[in-house]
This record gives sequence, structure tokens and C-alpha cells, in this order.
Amino acid sequence: MSWTAVAVALFAFWLLLIDTREAPQLFLGVAAAALGATGSELVRHQRIARVGLRWRWLPRLWRPLANVPGDLVRLSVAALRAARPGARPPAGRLRALEFDAGGGNPADLGRAALAELAGSLSPNTYVIGVDAKRRLLLVHQLVPDEERPRRTIDPLEMRRREPPR
Repeated sequence: MSWTAVAVALFAFWLLLIDTREAPQLFLGVAAAALGATGSELVRHQRIARVGLRWRWLPRLWRPLANVPGDLVRLSVAALRAARPGARPPAGRLRALEFDAGGGNPADLGRAALAELAGSLSPNTYVIGVDAKRRLLLVHQLVPDEERPRRTIDPLEMRRREPPR
């Protein structure tokens, strides 16, 4: 991807976040996009992080977004219960899910990165990281989802490594 394409994408994301067209914010957005695109190109040219994504993974991205409304309700109910006098705050939970991180090839790195990103999109769940040595996906949930923990922790169902092509 070219420097210009990355800069345009980053600036568009900036506009989405700030939701204003004031000149100082636009200038700051251009500077941030240029800095981000430059950093991206430096990493790409040094081949520090080689990550590969497979197109067949992308249609699954609706799943973590579908979890957002339910998690917002779950967190709101927990917050309302915790706001009562004398109530204890909800206890979060650390979870570990079997996750075959694979080797260090670009497709395996891309799969692990996408699993971390998708697992953290929902407001109730945060992926701490992948432990490749123990073959685990480490996750923290603010309000544990006992009914469907695997679905909320690994919404893209990327725990099993696909054979190389």
C-alpha cells in the first residue's frame, strides 16, 4: 500500500473520530496522518512486521460487532447493580482459551493479530495477548459471559490454525 493511500485512510479515520471541520483540527489530522503513514512505510521497508491476512477471514468480522449491543446491555445492568448502596462491583474474570498461534509465518501472525483485534472490539472483552508457547488466547472480561464464553472471546473462531497453502 502506498504512503498516500495510508495517509488518506488515516486522515479519513481522523475525520470520523473528531467529527468537525475546524481548520486547526484538520491541520492536526493531516500531520497525524502523515506521521502515521511515514511510520507505516518505515516498518514496511524494514520488514519488521510481516503480517498476512486471508480474504476468507474478513466475512467473519460482523460477529464481534454483533456482540456489541448485548455487551452494552450486560455492562449497563452490571453498572446499575453496582451503583446500589452496599452493592459489590462485578468481579471481572481472566480467561484462557486454547489458541494455536502457529509458527512465525505472516499468515499465522495475521490470524493472531485479527483474533486479538476482533476479540477486543466488544466493550466487555479485552484480549490481553496470545501465549504461543502455551497455545492460549488470554482474555479479560469485565462481566463474565458464562452462557457463550468461546463465542465472545474468539468471535471469529480462529483458534485452530489452517494448513499452509
